Amino acid sequence: MLFNSITFFIFLAIVVVLYYSFPRLRMYILALANIAFYAYAGVGYFLLFAAVVTVVYGISKGLGGSRGKLALAGGLTVVLGNLFFFKYSIFLLENIERSLGIQFDLGGTFLEDRMILLPIGISFYSFQLIAYLVDVYRKKLQPSRTLLEFWVFISLFAHSAAGPILRGNDFLPQLRRIERISFIDRRFKLGIAFLLLGLTKKLIVVESIAPFVNAYFGRAGELTGAEAWTAAYLFAFQIYFDFSAYSEMAVGIGLLLGLKLDLNFKTPYLSANPNEFWRRWHITLSQWIRDYIFIPLGGSRVANWRIYANLIAAMTISGLWHGAAWTFIIWGVFHGVLSAIHRLYRRLIDGTKFEQLTKFRLYHVIAVIVFFHLTVIGWVFFRAEGIHEAMYMLAQMTAIHELQLTEETEKLLLVAAALYGLHLAESVIVSRFGRFIRVWRIRVPFVLRGAVYTLIATVLLAYLFRGESSSFIYFQF
Repeated sequence: MLFNSITFFIFLAIVVVLYYSFPRLRMYILALANIAFYAYAGVGYFLLFAAVVTVVYGISKGLGGSRGKLALAGGLTVVLGNLFFFKYSIFLLENIERSLGIQFDLGGTFLEDRMILLPIGISFYSFQLIAYLVDVYRKKLQPSRTLLEFWVFISLFAHSAAGPILRGNDFLPQLRRIERISFIDRRFKLGIAFLLLGLTKKLIVVESIAPFVNAYFGRAGELTGAEAWTAAYLFAFQIYFDFSAYSEMAVGIGLLLGLKLDLNFKTPYLSANPNEFWRRWHITLSQWIRDYIFIPLGGSRVANWRIYANLIAAMTISGLWHGAAWTFIIWGVFHGVLSAIHRLYRRLIDGTKFEQLTKFRLYHVIAVIVFFHLTVIGWVFFRAEGIHEAMYMLAQMTAIHELQLTEETEKLLLVAAALYGLHLAESVIVSRFGRFIRVWRIRVPFVLRGAVYTLIATVLLAYLFRGESSSFIYFQF
């Protein structure tokens, strides 16, 4: 059930009406809504998801006992085993075949077509389950009191298909006082605003550039340098606006229900270095990688060479999390190496006169431009169908004689520049959001505000009823 569909908004309206009509039944309403949301995508996968959640809940009850370590191992085995089978088994099988020069006969098995349809949100709910198990084992989190509470926490339809990744310490306390959540007009309006913002990004921005991205990457092995840069720029904005649209709609749905979900993006293409980028891009995943991968490996408390290795290892795992393909792994390694190089660079200039240059605005602007282009280069590996296509595109992008512009690439590069301008405007609006809201409410007449709301709603409804919008990119992860 796509967020950008009429079906979902009918479903959401029913849930919200029931939620505020029967406060004492809210946990049951959300539990049933989650069941309906997942069952709509496939009853079989819903039953698997429900079974995994139930088993992990049962195992978590033993995390505080004398066999806590065994319970933790059992819970992680269930979660990772489920994730590995659906997401990585075919990838591993094909790489074994390639390395040995053989091909296994899978005739008569369910793997015969060498394709396994991923259950919706499997990567996100797997990471959420892992965090829960580890936090309860470390006694940083009190386990859920009931299976009902645990089910609503893990499966909440607002976020579980593509994040943000929720933490028990942040979200379980909200569920435990859910009956006392009152309807607040201002919060409800803010929720609608987030929904409209996400829909606008998805239906108007993303759907306008997606055909060009698909067309260019569909013939990646034939692109000129100008076309390759155009494709990479446009994909950078497609994936940002697409993923941030979903995340903002999730936040909006949470606000409609009186629940707080974390923002997942903070204008990441204005980052001047890798550290800043990962504090702005897919924030809840970055925090998860930091807390459950980087720090357990030793974090920043070990020798410098180990820190660099830990950064690369953590980002490689992040790449693998995104998909079972060497392109995703290379993308993760690329960002890990960038993080390690940046840390080494900061260490070398620390205390020197050159460090003073980093405080100048011009230095910051140049750093943002340079790092944005490094990020765009990384997206080539993320989006390309294979390593050969990605390497060909990068070779074309660095070949001066291949950079001649055509009429189409000129127009599309102007679109990319406009999208970056929109990104800058988004940053300004977010940083001054309270001020803009006050001006909007006080200075703009009610009639004019109503006309603007009507226009936005009419345009978005027209796009929704057209029924041609695509799925969110991160649904595949």
